[in-house]
Amino acid sequence: MTGSRIKVLLVDDHAVVRAGFRYLLERRPEYEVSEAGTAEEAYSLYDKLCPDVVVLDISMPGMGGIEGLRRLRGKYPRARILVLSMYDDPAYVTRAIKMGAQGYISKNSAAESLDKAIVKIITGGKYFSPDINRQLESQGRDYASETSGLSKREFEVFRLLAEGRAVSEIAQSLNLSPKTVSNHRGHLMAKLNLTSTAELVRFAIRQGIVKA
Repeated sequence: MTGSRIKVLLVDDHAVVRAGFRYLLERRPEYEVSEAGTAEEAYSLYDKLCPDVVVLDISMPGMGGIEGLRRLRGKYPRARILVLSMYDDPAYVTRAIKMGAQGYISKNSAAESLDKAIVKIITGGKYFSPDINRQLESQGRDYASETSGLSKREFEVFRLLAEGRAVSEIAQSLNLSPKTVSNHRGHLMAKLNLTSTAELVRFAIRQGIVKA
C-alpha cells in the first residue's frame, strides 16, 4: 500500500459494472481505484499501477479471467487477486483457488462483501463471501467437482467451448495453436465422457459453468 491508500485494479468488461464497484469503494477515502476492461489490459497495466489487490471478473472477451489469473500469478507470484464473478459454481471457485486467488465473491454479494474481502486479502488472509461458502460446503470441503480431473488449460478450453467459441478463436485468445486447442478438446471430452459439443454445452449448463 502507498501510505494509507489501498490501490485497487478493477477488471471487468462492462464499464457500467466497473463504475458501480468503483463507487462502492471510493465512498471511502482510503481507496485509489484504477480500471481495466480485459484481462490482457490488466496484465499490461500491472507493472505500471502496482495494485495492492486486483479485483477480477471471470467471464470476459479475449483470454478471460481464468487465464488472466493464471498469467498474473505466473509473472507476479505475490499478486493479490480477488475474483468477483456472477458465477458461484464450485467448479469456478476451485479453479480460482488452485491458480492462486486469495478470495472469491459473487456480484450479488459485492455491496456487503467487497470492502471486507479486500481488507482481509491485503492483510494476508483469504475471503469467500457467505453465498460462496455455502456453495463450497454443499460440495464438501475438498471442493469436489465433476470437472476436477481437468487440467487448468483443459478447463479453460472447456469453458470457452461451452460459451460457443470456435477453436480458432480460443487458440487466438489463449495464444495456442488450433491443433493444441483441438488436442485439449479431445482430452477433456474423453475425461468427461462427452461425445459432442451439444453434450458439452448441456453438461456445462448443468454444472452452472455457463448460463442457459
